[in-house]
Parts: sequence; structure tokens; C-alpha cells
Amino acid sequence: MMHRTLRLGSTLALMVLLAGRASAQDGSFTRDGVQLHYRTAGSGTPVVLLSGGPGFDVDYMMPVAEFVPPSYQRVFYEQRGTGRSRLATVTEQNMTLRHVVEDLEALRMHLKQQRLFLIGHSWGGMLAMAYAAAHPDRVDRMILIGPGGPTLEFTSWFNDNIRTRLRPEDLEAQRKWDEAPQRGVDPDKAALEGMKAISPGYFFERDKGLAFASQLPDGAFKVQVNRLIFADMSKGYDLRPGLRKLDRPVLIVQGHQDPIGDKTAGDIHASITSSVLRYINQCGHFPWIEQPEQFRRILSEFFAAAR
Repeated sequence: MMHRTLRLGSTLALMVLLAGRASAQDGSFTRDGVQLHYRTAGSGTPVVLLSGGPGFDVDYMMPVAEFVPPSYQRVFYEQRGTGRSRLATVTEQNMTLRHVVEDLEALRMHLKQQRLFLIGHSWGGMLAMAYAAAHPDRVDRMILIGPGGPTLEFTSWFNDNIRTRLRPEDLEAQRKWDEAPQRGVDPDKAALEGMKAISPGYFFERDKGLAFASQLPDGAFKVQVNRLIFADMSKGYDLRPGLRKLDRPVLIVQGHQDPIGDKTAGDIHASITSSVLRYINQCGHFPWIEQPEQFRRILSEFFAAAR
């Protein structure tokens, strides 16, 4: 999930998530004085799942792992500042794009992998691309699901695309939660509830957006992580030169009704000559929820071609 607080610019799924928590194995490593955590499920070549936000816990991506062939080990990575990968104090000195990219490189070395296979959703796709731009020789393959762009151009229309799909009551609820910290409400709580209020704007089908929002648990989003990383990126973020050096297989999956916009996926595709871009119609920001059969078929074809 992509969320930008700076404003530049089903029950079944829950059961899968909870079952994944129960069966996953814990792991951790330390970089730059921060203990970073992850969970694994299965065995085989590791596939690292990167959640959106920035600032969202990885749990919401557990259903995505069901679309990965069983011959791969799923690694649910808890990015710096999320999940159990907490810092004593989050500051602009320890929460930057460079930090989270080098955390991924440390994860690669910890997992003893020559190259990483990354699956990133939304901001997680941006993190995957930033890692690829910095370490093109350390990427095996990437699957980018509704990714943010190689620049921040998409932020000029992203919020507007969301707002056009919302009802007055959605916007009023968002306004209330935006103001809630001034009344003493925990900022993380307020930000998460504000995201829930506008969740229909991320989906083609409103009911699916509301159902997704209802399953997000308290504590799932860390707003300061979001603010600081976007503030750092706003100082200069353009992955295109680095991505042009990447020659590994990349799949971009883009919903035609994703508020991030088709142009964003097209810009990534143009920057990565080895990429394949697949669009899904009647689909917003979460294709595994809205169009699971098409999503499964697209991923299956990519995994099969890479053998």
C-alpha cells in the first residue's frame, strides 16, 4: 500500500494471514545497530516480500505468498521501523532511502544469497527498484505489483485519483482522522484510520476496499517512517539511470484502475529493458484481491519462464 502523509501532491484473507503468522519461522540480523526481523515459510530459493507505505507492516502481503510456487521459501521482511524492526528513536538521520536499501543488502548477505528475488507492492516496489538501481548485480528477479514510480512524478496525480472515487462520508472521516492528533489521538492510530477511510479509492470495487480496510489491525502503520522516507526522497529521487543497467527478469503487474496510474508502470517498463508489463482491467492497487485468477496466471507464467 502506498501512503503519503506529506501529500506530495474477507474473512478468507484474514484466515490466511493468521495461519501464516502461526506457521512462519522467525529470523533476525543486525545492521547499523538496528535489529531487523523477518519470518520465513517453506523451503527453497528465498523470495523476499516487501510491503508498501512506507511504514506498513508486511502482514497484509501474506496472501500474496499463496501465489508463489511451493518450491520457493517466502521471506516476510519487516522493514526498518515496521513490525518488530523498531528503533529507539526514528529520526531523519536513521530513516532514509539509503538506509532501507542497505538493510536489504545486509539481508541478502545474512541469507547467504548471491542475488535476491524481490516481490514488492506499491512502495515495496519502489524499494525493490532502488535496491536494483544501487546493486544491479545483486538482483535475481523482481515482481513489482502496483509499484510507485522511478521518480516522484506519480505523486502529482495519485491523491487526486483516490479522491475522485470517494464519497463525501469518506472524505469527512479522513478529515476527522487527519485532525485527531491535535486532540491527543496517537498519530499512528490516526494515520491508519485515515487510510481505512479512503481505502475504497484504491480499489475498483468499493466493497473490497472496505473489507480490506476492516482487516488492518491496530499498529499496522508507522506514520513517522512514512514521513521521513518521503522527505528524504523529495530531496532527489530518480532511479531511471540505475535501472537502465539492470538486465535481470522483471515483471510489472499494474491494475488499470490503480490510482498510481498506467503511466507510472509504463515509465518503469521503459527504464528496465528486461521487464515485462502486464495490465489487469477492473483492478485497482491490490490485484491479488480484486482479480486473483488473472494475477495467479500472470505470476505463474513469469515463474515458469524463469526456470
